[in-house]
Amino acid sequence: MQRRAAAAYFAFFLVISVAAYAYIGVAQSQQPEVSLEANDLSNESTFTIDGTTYTVANVHMSSGGGGGHGGGGGGSMAAELSWTNQSSRYTGTLENGSTTTLDNTTYNVTTSNSSNSVTLREQLNVSALLQNDSAVENSLVTQNGTDYVVYRENNTLRPASEWLPEPETRTYQVSQTVPYQSESGLQETTLTNVSAQSATVEWFAPRNRTVELSEGGNVTLQGQQYFAHFPDHRTVQLASIDQYATYQDQRANQDYFHERTNGLWGVSILSGIAAVLMLGMAYLPTRG
Repeated sequence: MQRRAAAAYFAFFLVISVAAYAYIGVAQSQQPEVSLEANDLSNESTFTIDGTTYTVANVHMSSGGGGGHGGGGGGSMAAELSWTNQSSRYTGTLENGSTTTLDNTTYNVTTSNSSNSVTLREQLNVSALLQNDSAVENSLVTQNGTDYVVYRENNTLRPASEWLPEPETRTYQVSQTVPYQSESGLQETTLTNVSAQSATVEWFAPRNRTVELSEGGNVTLQGQQYFAHFPDHRTVQLASIDQYATYQDQRANQDYFHERTNGLWGVSILSGIAAVLMLGMAYLPTRG
């Protein structure tokens, strides 16, 4: 009697386990998908918006959690989107009391917030000027705190301030064009702001830009909003933001499907375990 009951339960749980597993197989072919009006983009794919060309690269599964609906789970999909902004804004600073070099000439910087101006005064290379003048010695002499040049012919002295040429002086007002030595080279910039401590210049030039795309993440391109979706592990779609509500509904359907599928897996596994236990109980020795 005990073995008959155990065998009946074994058959019962086995049927449930197999039925749940079979239903999962049928359901997998009908699982909902995210369908958007957007092109599939893979590594090195390019597209153009308002004259700017964008390049997709490094489509991959990131190590962070979050489960990818479009990517198939087990992590979150990501990719890089790069382009060149042809008129990106750059700024630079000229500190009061600092020096700047233009065309191999060094200038002392003076800023004035009272006149909204910055003045560049040439820093004379006294040693080079002395060496280039054969009539004077190659070094200055100092007497009573005053520097003098020494004429070779008769050793007469002349104040260095009288002998030296007038240094070049450049003064720029706010909104005027100012030459500025940036890290990438000499730039023609515009003076935008002056204080007692510094002056600010700006210019526009190309700049490479890169953003990371993530599942459902928004990105603004040329003033238009898009969001990313990864249909698989190799491609990404950039859809217009007006499709986002549809995307969320389809994602909710996927969540519901996965929740129900996981439930069926649970039923199938637990029923299979129960069937094995019932089969084991059928062969337990009976009391005499």
